[in-house]
Amino acid sequence: MSNIVTRRQFVNKGALSLMSAALPTGLAKQVVAGESPGDDEKIRPVCESTLAYLLRVQDFKPGEYHGSFWSEKAYHGPLLDYHAGGSHHHRSAGSAALSLWLIGLRRNDAELKHRAEAAFDWLAARQRPGGGYFEIQNNEKPSDWERTGLEECSTIETAFVARGLGHALLLGLPPKKLYSDCLQRAGLWQLGIEWPPGSGIFPHHERSPHDTLNANLHAAETLMAAFKASEMVFQRPVNIFQQGARRGVLHTLTLQSKDGSFPYRGTGGVTINYTSLVLWCLLNIHDLLRDPMQPGAGRDLQLDAAAARRIAAFAPPDALRKAFDSATGFLRGCVDADGSLLWEKNETSTARHNLWTYVITYNVLRRIGGERNTETAARLLKTILGKRTKSGLLPMRDRGEEITECAYMQADMLLFLLPFSGLV
Repeated sequence: MSNIVTRRQFVNKGALSLMSAALPTGLAKQVVAGESPGDDEKIRPVCESTLAYLLRVQDFKPGEYHGSFWSEKAYHGPLLDYHAGGSHHHRSAGSAALSLWLIGLRRNDAELKHRAEAAFDWLAARQRPGGGYFEIQNNEKPSDWERTGLEECSTIETAFVARGLGHALLLGLPPKKLYSDCLQRAGLWQLGIEWPPGSGIFPHHERSPHDTLNANLHAAETLMAAFKASEMVFQRPVNIFQQGARRGVLHTLTLQSKDGSFPYRGTGGVTINYTSLVLWCLLNIHDLLRDPMQPGAGRDLQLDAAAARRIAAFAPPDALRKAFDSATGFLRGCVDADGSLLWEKNETSTARHNLWTYVITYNVLRRIGGERNTETAARLLKTILGKRTKSGLLPMRDRGEEITECAYMQADMLLFLLPFSGLV
């Protein structure tokens, strides 16, 4: 019997079943209620178009970028300009490769799996000697946020790589030594920049002085993906990775604002985008806390008592319930009756007007579930689908110039929608 579960079981049902077992009964009932099976037919064409785009921009020219994905419209700080020059981003490959692997598994498509493996091989080759990854900005230029002129690796880029590679390994990607080495180096690099040591604060990038919430949770994802793949695939659990992930989660939970949002930094600010991103990382970490390779795991998987205890030992169920309840309450209040996001009072970051925010918010509300979350997600989906361009792709923004060819945003949005598309 195969011990590989489908992505729909792993990501969608995995989170729901986990939370049902780990959280108090009231929230568990809400979680299980979060079903909208009719959405598959609406979402599938968007995912098919995005898949076609990613296949079109995957670079197979001999040389430095073989296996990567070209982004014609490379959107990154500090320029925040889609027209400032394209790049091959590491995070594009992390999200895109995982999506290709998942769809390839479902379809038994050797070509898609080959393309995914080529992307993961490229990522393994691009890792810096210390274990991190550069944040590539416009024109293939590595970031230099602190203006030191020194090498500067990124927690966010490293996490998108580790998440993609770790989850794919747990779902059958060939267990190459270079992948094991890649994840171990990524985890050790991540622990190495925790500051102060043992605090659960993981900077956005090397030498950053800020406590950035999404960076803490991205770091926790890196560490959990490295731990779980090392344990389940390579039979070598690295417990310091799981401990680091736990520290990142517990610290970040203390920074939730009174309105339920998770600010971009510990110093405050309100943001729809990063509230959803923190929730998304939490849900992904929860998926990894259970056993995604359990034989016979299905849509109605019930966790045994040992698994429930393991989850509760990672983070207190009451704290998680409060975090999810408060954050989803905040997000519901940020969605207008017509499904548009209420940016003006609820977004102080540069993510304002990004369609990426609509799609990740849809993902977390659907996965957490409950009648009110599901109803709000349905309104968001209507707006998302209404923005679809003639090319079949979603645009980057909810207003203004139509821009579609930003590979990392397209790859992420595909990953956010896949669990509800019927493709995996």
